[in-house]
Amino acid sequence: MNDKTKYAYAEEHIKLLRLLNQVNAEIAGTTKLERALAVIGDAIWCGIGAGTCVSLLEEEEKNLQVWLNTDHKESRYCYVLPDEAIERQVMETGQPQTLYPRRELSGVALLPLLDYGTVWMYPVSCEGETLGVLYVFHKQEYDLPEHSKEFLTHLAVRLGIAVYNWRRQEEILYKRRKLQFLYTMMDVAADAEATIEDVLEVVHSQISSTFGFSRVMIGLLDENEHRIRIARASGFVPEEWVQELVLPAHLGDTRHEEAFRTGLPVVVQDAKHDTRCLGAAQQLELYSAVAVPIMYKEQALGIIYVDSGDYRRFSELTLQFLTSIARQLGIVLMNTRQYEYIRQLAITDGLTGLHTRQYFSERYQEEFAATKRSGDPLCLIMLDIDDFKKINDTNGHLVGDRVLVHVSHMLQTQVRVSDTVARYGGEELIVLLPRTTLEQTCMIAERIQQSFLDLPFPFLVTASIGIAAYPEHGIEREMLLMKADDAMYRAKHEGKNQIRIAR
Repeated sequence: MNDKTKYAYAEEHIKLLRLLNQVNAEIAGTTKLERALAVIGDAIWCGIGAGTCVSLLEEEEKNLQVWLNTDHKESRYCYVLPDEAIERQVMETGQPQTLYPRRELSGVALLPLLDYGTVWMYPVSCEGETLGVLYVFHKQEYDLPEHSKEFLTHLAVRLGIAVYNWRRQEEILYKRRKLQFLYTMMDVAADAEATIEDVLEVVHSQISSTFGFSRVMIGLLDENEHRIRIARASGFVPEEWVQELVLPAHLGDTRHEEAFRTGLPVVVQDAKHDTRCLGAAQQLELYSAVAVPIMYKEQALGIIYVDSGDYRRFSELTLQFLTSIARQLGIVLMNTRQYEYIRQLAITDGLTGLHTRQYFSERYQEEFAATKRSGDPLCLIMLDIDDFKKINDTNGHLVGDRVLVHVSHMLQTQVRVSDTVARYGGEELIVLLPRTTLEQTCMIAERIQQSFLDLPFPFLVTASIGIAAYPEHGIEREMLLMKADDAMYRAKHEGKNQIRIAR
C-alpha cells in the first residue's frame, strides 16, 4: 500500500470516527427510537454509502419487525424468522456476517435484501439481551475495509443501547399511563352524577392521546337488537361497516364475535390478508388492528377497536394497556348501569312507568326557574280520571290498574320528549310543558281528551282536565300549580269530561 493510499484510508477512518462522535452526541440522551434510527441510517449512508435496515425482535413470537429501511419507505411490517435463517445465527453467536445474495444461495429471512450485491448483518444487543439485527446493504459486491467494519460494529452497539433505553422508557411510561388512567377512571366512577357517556369520553381520550393511533372506536353491545352501536369514534367510520356489526357476525368482520367468545384481544397483523376482517379492511382501510372485548365477568358489554396505519404487530405493552382499560371499563360500565337502573326505579312509578311526583317537583322547579330567566311561556296540564273508584268497584282493581297504565301510555304519546309526564297521586296525572303557550296547551289538552275515546275498554273512560299557564295565571311556582289543580276540580264539579282553564 503506497503512501497515497494510506493517507486516503487514514482520512476515511477519521471521517468515520467523527461520524461516530456525531451519532453519540445526537442520540446519547434520546429515548425516541425513530430519531435514533434516522441518525444511524444517515451516518451509515454518509460513512460508507450503503443502505440501512433495522429489524427488532417481537416480544412473544420471536419474529422480526422492520423499523427502518432506508431504501423502502413502506410502513413497518413483520416477517417470520425460520430456524435456519442467518439472522438467528447472528443473534445467537453475536458475530456479524457478510453475504453476497446474488452470488450464493442465502438464508436471509428479509426477502427484499436478496436483490442486493452485498449484505452485512450485525447483532443488536444490550445488557446481555438480544434485541434484533442491523442490516447494511450495497447494490454491488463490496468488501469493507476493517475500519468500516469497526464503524458498523460501534453503530450496532450504539443502536442496542438506544433500543434498550427506549424499551425501558416505554415500560415506565406504560406504568405511569396505566396509573393515571386508573385514577381518572375511579375519579369518574366515584362521581354520582357521571353518565356512561362521561366514562366513554374519558376512556376514548385516554387511548387516543396515549398512543396516537389512526382510529379509536368504542362500541357498546345492544343485547336487544344483537348488534354493536359505536358510541365514540375518532377517524373516518363508514356507515356501511357500522350496520354490519351484528351477532352472529357477518363474514366480512368477525373480530367482535371472536373477542366476545374468547374474552381476549383479537390482534390483526395484516388486515389485507386476514380472513377475519377482509370486508372491514376495505371499508375502514385497515392495515393492522386490535379488537379488545369489554367484559364484566363472563358478560360481554362492548368492544374497543384500535387501528394503526402500519403493517405491524401491537406490542405486548400496548395490548396489556388496552386490556387493562377494557377490564376497568367493564366494571365501571356495569356499576354505572346498575346505578342508572336504581335511579330510574327511584324516579319511575312502578305501575304506570311515568315519573314520580318527587321527580316532577324537581323538574318543575328547574324548568320554572329557567322560564323566569328567559321569559318563555310554560304550562301545566293536570287531569283526574273520572269515576275511577267506580271503575275499581265495578270491574276490579286489576282492570283499574290497566286503565291507569293505558291512560299513562296514551299521555306520553301526545306530548314531546322534552315534556314531563308524572303520576301526581292516585289517578291524578300531570304534564309539564316548558316553552309552550296557553293556546298550544289547549290544543294538546283537546287532543288528549279525544284520545280517551280510543282506549281499549268496553266502558267509557274520561278525565277532568285543568290548565294553568305562566305568566297568565301566576308568576310563582306554587301558585301556578294550585291554579292548575283548581281548574281540574272545576272541570270535575261542572260535569266531568271537561277542560277548564285557570281563572
